[in-house]
Amino acid sequence: MKYNRCGMLMPFLISVVVTACSKNNNDKVLSEKPETKKSTVSGSVTDARNVPVKEARITIEHTVWYNSYLSASSDEEGKYQVSLPDDPAGDWTAKAQLTKTAYGQTYKFDLEPDKTDAFNKASGAVRNFKWKLSGPRPGGTGYYGAHVDLYQFGADVDMTKVRLSFTPFPGETSLMDGTAAASFERPVEDVAGTFMVKDVPIGKYTVKAVYAGKKLLLNNRHADDNNEESKTIVFGKYGYLGETEYNIEFYVTE
Repeated sequence: MKYNRCGMLMPFLISVVVTACSKNNNDKVLSEKPETKKSTVSGSVTDARNVPVKEARITIEHTVWYNSYLSASSDEEGKYQVSLPDDPAGDWTAKAQLTKTAYGQTYKFDLEPDKTDAFNKASGAVRNFKWKLSGPRPGGTGYYGAHVDLYQFGADVDMTKVRLSFTPFPGETSLMDGTAAASFERPVEDVAGTFMVKDVPIGKYTVKAVYAGKKLLLNNRHADDNNEESKTIVFGKYGYLGETEYNIEFYVTE
């Protein structure tokens, strides 16, 4: 349980924005590793190619006192540093998020930490983060990718034997993190009663439902749509989702 310091804590709610360098490092691979310094937490933010990521928001949060946090932004070289206060004493943890606009949508991503354990002012800490579009989150808490939710509507098929094929939309040669866009297939799974394809890297795709011996059609659940064999998808938010969770929903018919 966390305790709320409210007004007592106001002098210690520090927002640190690291000044960006003038040097252009869009494709510079980060090789230097920050050193641990007492009284500070520092680190770097990179993407899947190990290229520095600027303007990520790093939040340093107290493990006991509610609403007790400090924040910083990564600079042009993907680096940040925050000084830890004397009060409140105790342990802190670090997390990071990144906001990006693509495909006419604004997305917020949780970044993967290299360590999740707590630290304190006496020891200081280095916490690095990586921007990932897919893969499992720490502690089995889900995935970094989006999901496609499917609703069986007049299709006489075993939905767990359906596969979705994803093809990058024409002209989309790379994903928003700079990695190459590629075609792939994923199985449909029954997740607590909802048929779902999990952990899809956010991008713009043409998607088809594949099932042996039958032609399946897709219909966007949230649009005045036609039943079609293939659909263009851009992930958004449909239903009750977490802050950094994105999806799209289709009816599946024959």
